[in-house]
Amino acid sequence: MIKVIMIISNRPACGQTTVAVNLASGLSRKGYRVLIGDTGNNKKLCHWLGIDRQEAGTKAAKPLEDIAQAKIFSSRLGIDLLEVLLNPGGFAAANYSPHLEKLAYDYLLLAPASSEECNCLSAMADALIVCSDLTAANELEELKNLEELWRASRINAGGINLILPNKINTKEWEHNIEQLSILADYFGYEHIADPIPT
Repeated sequence: MIKVIMIISNRPACGQTTVAVNLASGLSRKGYRVLIGDTGNNKKLCHWLGIDRQEAGTKAAKPLEDIAQAKIFSSRLGIDLLEVLLNPGGFAAANYSPHLEKLAYDYLLLAPASSEECNCLSAMADALIVCSDLTAANELEELKNLEELWRASRINAGGINLILPNKINTKEWEHNIEQLSILADYFGYEHIADPIPT
């Protein structure tokens, strides 16, 4: 069964695309078949994967069975890109999952560009990773609100699985440590990624 991980950020430039590509690369190197879902708005993602949708057209893209416009693009990194179609009535996860399982994908990583996309996609996600900004004064409150919305949008949903403190002030380590401690005290130390991995 395909595992769906959603990677989000409250603010721009917190590393959402970087995390999605690096996580996909790591999973791919371990032998998993990985897709990154994109709604067509993330040009940086296409650049990192070396995919030009305009140039590729339909020749390089494999249509996703029974979903007329949805396509899967192959990248030079061995990670595929799924063109996720959102419609005004919401995202129908049931349309995608059976087809992706037939194609033997292990992971689908979603990196929605807006809160509307996040709301549409949250129903199909198994886990939530949040790229955090330690320079923001109200980060804890925003993450609490985000967790409440996440729980409310799903049946029997847990909270945030992992908080990645990607945006920090490199000249204020005491402030960074204080913010990390506040987040860890609330969410639990096991849910905070080390900003300086060993």
